[in-house]
Amino acid sequence: MKLVKSLALGSAAAFIGMTGAQAADLPGAEPVEYVKVCDAYGAGFFYIPGSDTCLNIGGFVRFEASVAESFDGTDGDRFKDDNNSFGTRTRARLWFDARTETEYGTLRTYIRLQFQRESGGSGGFASTNPDATGDDQLFDKAFIQFAGLTAGVTDSFWDFKPYATFYNPFVSDRTLPLVAYTLEPVKGFSASIALEDSTQRRRTANDALNLDPALGNINTNSPNFYGKNELPDLVANLRVKQGWGEVQLSGFLRQLSANEDRFGGGVDDELGWGVLGGAKINLDSIAKGDYVWGSAAYAEGGLSYVGLTDQNFGIGGTGRIYELNQRNDFNVVNGKIEVSKASAFNLGLLHYWSPKWRSALQGSYINVDYDGRFNSSRDWDAFTVGGNIIWSPVKKLDIGLEVVYANTDYGNNVDVSSATGRQKPKKDDAFTGRFRIQRDF
Repeated sequence: MKLVKSLALGSAAAFIGMTGAQAADLPGAEPVEYVKVCDAYGAGFFYIPGSDTCLNIGGFVRFEASVAESFDGTDGDRFKDDNNSFGTRTRARLWFDARTETEYGTLRTYIRLQFQRESGGSGGFASTNPDATGDDQLFDKAFIQFAGLTAGVTDSFWDFKPYATFYNPFVSDRTLPLVAYTLEPVKGFSASIALEDSTQRRRTANDALNLDPALGNINTNSPNFYGKNELPDLVANLRVKQGWGEVQLSGFLRQLSANEDRFGGGVDDELGWGVLGGAKINLDSIAKGDYVWGSAAYAEGGLSYVGLTDQNFGIGGTGRIYELNQRNDFNVVNGKIEVSKASAFNLGLLHYWSPKWRSALQGSYINVDYDGRFNSSRDWDAFTVGGNIIWSPVKKLDIGLEVVYANTDYGNNVDVSSATGRQKPKKDDAFTGRFRIQRDF
C-alpha cells in the first residue's frame, strides 16, 4: 500500500513539474499600455500613448431657430412682406489641444474645426428666395505656441469679448492668420505685439454711386476698392487677469491703400489706427460665476475693429438693418483717401439665479462717421438691447431663449433712391427672438 501511494505521489509531482516547465517555455503576453490621465493642464487631458504629449479633445453641437420682424423705416418699408423672417442654424465644432513640456516652456498645438448648415432667416435673411441656405466647413483655428510665440490662425490680439448673449454686440470677434509674441513677466500680467493679416479686415461697399461730379472721383462699387496689400496690421495689447477679473488695452495701426486701377495713380496711402479698452469684473459675492463687463473702442479706417464684419450689417444672423452698403473703411474724394471714423460701446452682465439657471443682459451702441462730402455713405448710428434666460438641466447642456431689439438712425439723410432704385428709410428698428440648445463635450 505504501508502495502504491509513493508511486502515485511521485507521478503527480513529475506531471506538475513537467507542465510547469512547459508553461515557463510559453511566451508571456505583451503588457497593456493604458491611457494615462494628464493633470498638468487641467481636466480633460490625457497622455498620447507612447509619448510625453498631453491631448484634450472637445467640442459642441448647437441648434438654433430664430424669428425676426421686418425692419420698417419711417420713410417706407425696409423689407418686403415675402422676405425670410424664420431660419435655423446647426453648428458643430471639434477641437484638439496638444501640449508638451520642454526646457523652453509649454509647446502647444491647437486645431478647431467647424461645420455649419443654416437656412431661411439665418442663411439668407431679407432674401425672397424660400430656399435660401448656407453651408460652412472650415478649420476655424490652427496655431502653434512656443516660448511666447504664437503663429497660425487664432483670435485677434485686439479682441476683448466676454459677452454671454447669443447675438454679437459691437465688438470685434475675429480669427485670422497672425504671428505674435507675448511677454508675461509675472503671472496674470502680459504684453503682446502681433502682425495680423490685413485682408481679413477689409471692409468696402458694393454700390456704385457718383452723386456729385464736382467732388471728383467718388466710387464705392467693388470688392477691389482696396489697393495693394504690402503690410500686415500691427496690433498690440496689455492684459491684466487676476481673481477679481481682467482688464485689457489694445491698439492697432494699418495701411490704407486705394486701388490704382480704379482710382488712377497719385492717391497716397493713409494710416488707419484705433484703440480699445475693456474690463470684466467678477461678482462671485453675488453668485458664483456672475460678472459685469464693458468696452469702448475707437477706429479710423478699420470698421472691422469695432465689430462691423459683413457688407450688410446684421445682428448675429438676425438680418440686415439697412439696405445701402455703408461699410467703407475709407473713401476716395478728389484723389485723396478720407478715412471712416467709428466708435463702439458695450455693457453686459451675466447672473446665475441658481446653478441651473442663468441670464445675460447686453446693451451696445455704435456711431459711424464719414467725410461730409461723401454723400453715398451716410453717417449713421445704432444701438441694440437684448437678454436671455438659459436652463442647464445637466452638466454641459444649455437650453435658452433670447430677445434682441435693434435700432438704426441715419444722421445724414441723403436720398439716393434715384441712384439705386431702392427705398432708403431714415430709421430702422426691429425685434428678433432666438431659441438655442447646445451640448458641450
